[in-house]
Amino acid sequence: MWRGLAIAALCAQQLVAQTPHSAIDWLSESLLQPPNFVISPPGRTGNLLATSNILAMPLEMISRDAAGLLPPEVTGFPRAIWGRTLTEVAEQQLRLVKHSNVPEVMALYKQVLLAQSDPPLDAGPMGTLLLTRIDLLVAMGALDEAETLILLAGISEPEIFRRWFETTLIGQRTNAPCKALSVQPSLSDDIATRVICLARAGDWNAAAITVSLAESLGQIAVDDADLLVRFLDPEMFADLPDAGNPDPLDPITFTLRESLALPRPETPLPLPYLNADLGLRTPARQRIVAAERLVRASAIPPGLLFSIYRGSRAASSGGAWGRAEHVQELDTALVSEDGQRLAEAISTTMIAFSDAGLLYAFAFEYADTLAHFPPDEDTGQIAPRIRRLLLIADRPMAQWATLGRADPPRVQFATRLASRAPVQGVSPYSHALPEAIHLAFANLTPTQREIPELMAKIDTGHFAEVLLHALSLLADGRDAAPQALHEGLFLLRKLGLEDSARRVAIQLLLIEPEPA
Repeated sequence: MWRGLAIAALCAQQLVAQTPHSAIDWLSESLLQPPNFVISPPGRTGNLLATSNILAMPLEMISRDAAGLLPPEVTGFPRAIWGRTLTEVAEQQLRLVKHSNVPEVMALYKQVLLAQSDPPLDAGPMGTLLLTRIDLLVAMGALDEAETLILLAGISEPEIFRRWFETTLIGQRTNAPCKALSVQPSLSDDIATRVICLARAGDWNAAAITVSLAESLGQIAVDDADLLVRFLDPEMFADLPDAGNPDPLDPITFTLRESLALPRPETPLPLPYLNADLGLRTPARQRIVAAERLVRASAIPPGLLFSIYRGSRAASSGGAWGRAEHVQELDTALVSEDGQRLAEAISTTMIAFSDAGLLYAFAFEYADTLAHFPPDEDTGQIAPRIRRLLLIADRPMAQWATLGRADPPRVQFATRLASRAPVQGVSPYSHALPEAIHLAFANLTPTQREIPELMAKIDTGHFAEVLLHALSLLADGRDAAPQALHEGLFLLRKLGLEDSARRVAIQLLLIEPEPA
């Protein structure tokens, strides 16, 4: 009762300021009688036949599952990466790969998600596998890639529009999807989506009526209606009780609560929502923490994190602020012509980033500079550390190759792998990790029972299926069983991904806490 009166008051308040739009009648009718509509197949060039309002297209041309950002020339994958793998199996295989602290494993996984490829044999026009790929990109926080994939596929039906709207909503960039919805209302019958778009277009009266009608028709939950009402007029409805954060937290609820400055969940935010903290209006430490989590998840490039470090003024010491200070000090030391200062800055920064699980990001950011930086007596003393950074980032050793003390055995092994030197004979290593890597590069076939079946799948073109199996074995990194590491690296090499296999092996050997 009270909410209906309150919404009526809100509508009256809006009517004073504006004449009712014709859209209000349409909104009322559309809520009561959702329109029937026909979705055209996604637009592609080819033999199209347009007759009156009918668009015909050959069946083999209309699957969205072929959409991708990365062509085979970039990925090195064959175009028919799925072979005869069916869609359901492909989806299962994609979900088998969990997050990994090995950057090259995540890079290969993202390449599968973003690859242009022939769709599975049973792919239909709706692009079921495409939707799974988009969902997995969103789950890991890679919203920019997810949105680009959505736009490449074309937005002409509700399921893909929903993903587009939610992805842009987190980043406060809903102008394009809201405009598309106003042109083609059949793209979404979600009440909250309509209300948000109406409000952002300035039609607050229609937005309030939409909430009221939806609740009266039982099309929206009470808590959702309360949140939308509060969103439409935060001051009038500030005394509404807070229903709290749902579990799981959906993008619309998260964004509405953020706009009202309501409390976040006590547990860490899921990765997609951290993108909302990357904006310039977010407090600096909050931006750093969000960017660090997204970099660890391989969702954003390290360069974005370091630009935030450089643009932040530390308000305290230690933790995220300490890493920002280390970066700023290292940047200053690089132009100081003081070798001792530079050597100390590299060492302390390397330790700090290694302890935070960000050593790869640090290596990637500074490797090009250090590879061409002229060493002196002081920096030459830390040459082993610089060589380690160059190996992790896959950069040439150049002038640092022979300086300083000898490298530890693992760095020496990584150097051999980087130079593509052959690995032969019995492993000289007593530790399980380097021994497993040695076995893989010595071409010794793993003893697991599934190996003959996997080799047959390689021969019959099930490229992605075998690759994803290999990545699932390697995802645990240094915590994986030696047999799993041997098998995973062996399979990467058999798939023709020699360089990737070597990068994975080098990162396994060298990405670990740096000794003080």
